[in-house]
Amino acid sequence: MDHMQLSKDIEQKGVKPVYLLYGKEDFFIKDITEKIVSSVLTEEERDFNYSIYDMKEMPVEAAVEEGETLPFFGEKRVILLRNCYFLTGVKDKEKIEHHLPTFEQYLDNPPNETIMIVTVSYEKLDERKKIVKKLKKQGMVLEAAPYDEAKMFQWIDTYTRENQLYLTHEAKELLVQLAGKEMMMLASEMDKLSLYVTESNEITVDIVEKLVARTLEDNVFELVDHVVQGRSEKALRIYFDLLKQNEEPIKILMLLARQFRMILQVKQLKQRGYSRKKMASQLKVHPFAVKIAEGQIKNFDDIALKYILKELADADYEMKTGKMDKSLRVELGIAKIVGFHNNYKQKTTL
Repeated sequence: MDHMQLSKDIEQKGVKPVYLLYGKEDFFIKDITEKIVSSVLTEEERDFNYSIYDMKEMPVEAAVEEGETLPFFGEKRVILLRNCYFLTGVKDKEKIEHHLPTFEQYLDNPPNETIMIVTVSYEKLDERKKIVKKLKKQGMVLEAAPYDEAKMFQWIDTYTRENQLYLTHEAKELLVQLAGKEMMMLASEMDKLSLYVTESNEITVDIVEKLVARTLEDNVFELVDHVVQGRSEKALRIYFDLLKQNEEPIKILMLLARQFRMILQVKQLKQRGYSRKKMASQLKVHPFAVKIAEGQIKNFDDIALKYILKELADADYEMKTGKMDKSLRVELGIAKIVGFHNNYKQKTTL
């Protein structure tokens, strides 16, 4: 079950005695945990009936023992088990001894008064383990995998509807581009934007550009876009701004090379019939990065891309061997790539 489905299930059907939340997207795990706790405990009850056990510090049987006791001054108790590495194939360095048969016996007949939330920030569990099979059979399961672009748009739509906001399509696309690398960042930026537009309730592109911070990679995406469009002055302006922010020229060069390499790889994979999702999995990048590269491949053929990658490789060599000042060499590289690209486009369109 994904995050949206499980959220609806908690809201419409109430909570269940056991939840298994695992995956790399910590935002979903924290959000579902908070939804469960909020749905059964008041703020006053949390002090008495909400316990957190770190499985790298405490044995699981300690949590089970508390789970079998009646709650204080309330009807429900919530117990959160964090870092349940024993569900994976990973060996824990702390070597805490967990008596898993005790936990398995608890899961056979969990008390209705206790909600047990079992979490681990790993992408995959060891499906061969008896405890994993039992948790998946007895509990509600969330696989906290990162959202693709479509799911992110859906999440934003839900957020804006619940908070009575209006977000233009262009603003939504820019927001996902800038803050969509992980859900924690996207949620934080949405909270910030909603506080800013308390009077109009409308979030525009200008507001997103003004408030949402750009990462180095975002600036490199924009720099590449200016190169693609032959706008050398704007490309160099971004580069000089990055230098003022104390970004290393060699790091900027590395990210430029990575982006152009991705354009070439996406071009080749697209020719082989790969979907965007499959390309993202193959290249181990976010689907939105693939979408950006897809939008740029029409501006290049293999000859142009190979020239650009060779120029960037030459710049890397000259910088590392001290043949030329680093910042000046990247500046020269950007100018040469824009010049070559503009001339090459003119020749190929004649």
